[in-house]
Amino acid sequence: MINQKEEQEFKETKLSRIWNFLIYGSFIAIGIFLVYLYSAYIFLNK
Repeated sequence: MINQKEEQEFKETKLSRIWNFLIYGSFIAIGIFLVYLYSAYIFLNK
């Protein structure tokens, strides 16, 4: 049997995992976008 406290902790860890994924994913996406912008800027100014 899973008691109330364990269930609450499980929900919190699942939520924090989703938030961590969103935060890291957005940082990676921003980094890739900046690299793309920088390379496009160099390419256009050749």
